Amino acid sequence: MDERLLKEFLAEAGELVEGLYGDIAELRERLGDGPARRELVARVFRRVHTVKGTAAAAGLDAAGRIAHEFESLLDAVRSGATPLDEETVAVFEEAAGAVAESLEAAARGSSWPEPEALVARLRRLSDVPEGAEGAGASGVAWPLPEPAELPGMPEEVTRSLSAHERGRLREALGEGARAYVVLAEFDIADFDERYRRLSESLKESGEIVATQPFVNAVGPDRIGFRIVYASTEGRERLEAQASAFGATLKAAGDEGDGRRGPISKDASNDSATPGEDEDRARDEAARGANVAAASESEGQRPPPPGAQGVRMTLEELDDLISAAHALFADTVGALDLALGAGGGGGRDELEVRAREVRRRFFELEERLIGLRMVTLRGALLRAARAGRAAARSAGKRVEFEVTGGDARLERSLAEVVADPLLHLVRNAVDHGVEAEGERLAAGKTAAGRVRIEADSEGGLVLVRVSDDGRGVDTDAVEQAAAAAGLVAPGAHVTEAQALRLIFRPGFSTAGRASLVSGRGVGLDVVERAVEEAGGEVRVRSERGRGTTFELRLPTTLALLPAHVFDACGRRYCVGASQVVGAGHAEASEVVVDGGVRRLRWRGRELPLVGMCELLGRRDVWETPPAGGRFAFFVAAGRHAPQGGDYDSGARAAIAVDGLEGESEVLVRGLGRHAKSWRGVAGATELRDGAVALVLDLPRLLEDTG
Repeated sequence: MDERLLKEFLAEAGELVEGLYGDIAELRERLGDGPARRELVARVFRRVHTVKGTAAAAGLDAAGRIAHEFESLLDAVRSGATPLDEETVAVFEEAAGAVAESLEAAARGSSWPEPEALVARLRRLSDVPEGAEGAGASGVAWPLPEPAELPGMPEEVTRSLSAHERGRLREALGEGARAYVVLAEFDIADFDERYRRLSESLKESGEIVATQPFVNAVGPDRIGFRIVYASTEGRERLEAQASAFGATLKAAGDEGDGRRGPISKDASNDSATPGEDEDRARDEAARGANVAAASESEGQRPPPPGAQGVRMTLEELDDLISAAHALFADTVGALDLALGAGGGGGRDELEVRAREVRRRFFELEERLIGLRMVTLRGALLRAARAGRAAARSAGKRVEFEVTGGDARLERSLAEVVADPLLHLVRNAVDHGVEAEGERLAAGKTAAGRVRIEADSEGGLVLVRVSDDGRGVDTDAVEQAAAAAGLVAPGAHVTEAQALRLIFRPGFSTAGRASLVSGRGVGLDVVERAVEEAGGEVRVRSERGRGTTFELRLPTTLALLPAHVFDACGRRYCVGASQVVGAGHAEASEVVVDGGVRRLRWRGRELPLVGMCELLGRRDVWETPPAGGRFAFFVAAGRHAPQGGDYDSGARAAIAVDGLEGESEVLVRGLGRHAKSWRGVAGATELRDGAVALVLDLPRLLEDTG
């Protein structure tokens, strides 16, 4: 393995283990706090699952084996088969220490003997004898309750709960909570955003045990969610909380199975267009800047959003100090010249000095931002190695193609991307690429192909994993969903519905757990991690041709060449890479045919739309009268969804109120709430102090068709 990449992996794994130690220590202190304890166990499980995957990618078998046994014990604790007590937490600590020791040995290049006694203890605790008696820290007895032992819950609901979910619900009931089923239905076009708002509201008053989407909803364009929920709050308050999002709430023991029920209001009212959300986004950006400034003025540093520090060599630090000193000297010289300038020659020299100071400021700013940045090469190559290991384990021939390794993003986002990327690559090998015989029968090459690529688009970082496999197997998803009680027996699952079901927590079409997959952990981890970073996951699949997963992540801080323009009484920015031309046009250059406007531009006719319309504002752009002129820019073609070449040709003309020219702006991300504002990639402070939103133009054009 490349020594540089090994060092990068060991540094990242070390941070994971440090987080693991902290979670276990907090878990020991909160054994008596049911909801917090269950959330901490889930967090420890996710960390260990990440360590297992990254260890496999780096070829560190010893750390991977310990993590696998550790994960098995955590799975037993989550399901309730193993009690969580002082002994179990002590074994958690010992297992975390063993992982750390194996990593330290790898860093030294020495061998590490697997601790047989620890492995035996992990396996013993994971495999509790049937019928054994005991109780965990919560006082809840085990073995795991069967569905019938969950009083008042509809059989269809309990049958579809996983072992982990049944154990979690049983614990909550034992602690005095009451079980509920929350039913909601949303339009399939934007159900993900509406569901997120509902779940965040419910978590304020209780605990979401399981989410069960079902596809036999009232209409073909609707998708339903059945949420198993536990809370000690009063029912009246919970009902009001649910109804605010167009959902209904049923308590365990109520008549009906909680699968279908009246929706108390039209959920379609619970959405907002980009134009309606832009003021909230702008205010959020301004508040963030003010909070940061206030913290600094009080001598306090605002809490970092991601990584707690950056690594740099002494040589890099010396260069940075020298650059800052040179900038200081130039600035002082320019000020002295300005104070003493009298003649024309002095003014000319002052302008030269000012340009030089401005250039040095930009250079220093770029270098400071560069300290936050890393290339994605290491993450992409680690993912490819993990894919090769998964292919060997599955006995499949798979070729991997890695592109875009020079794409750079800040360290915090690199940490967000690393684990989801591993999951997606292993998923492509395990579930996407067919066995050799199946591929040959389908007229494909014997070896499958997986493409891993990264790119940037305006204020976004895009990471894609594509395969040329079978595509999402709708039949397999349908069978797994039926077995889990997510769809009615015999109900048909469309391809679009299957693409959403595979993101359900705990959902898996694999028949057994292995070092690769089968525990139902994967795509839900990917989606949750990306959404917490303010991004989104997109998936496209074609039966027999393959599947592409795309992670769209907003940068938290980046310098971006951008066009600044006026529209709807506001100022906005669009990344220069998203624009292929800008200027002014005559009204006579607009062609209207059947109500559709087109602009003649460089020998072509392009669709013409007003920016206010694109943002969802009520303002409708009108073609100016004869002899009139208007400003516009031309949007570039979008990325091919399967990772093909970028179409640099024009896609559409966007009419605006005015053009302010091109400038380099410092884009700040809007955090995990950014997904609420569709078509907004970030915000920036312009030279006059005004805050302008940075638009994701391809997304806006996509949303408007």
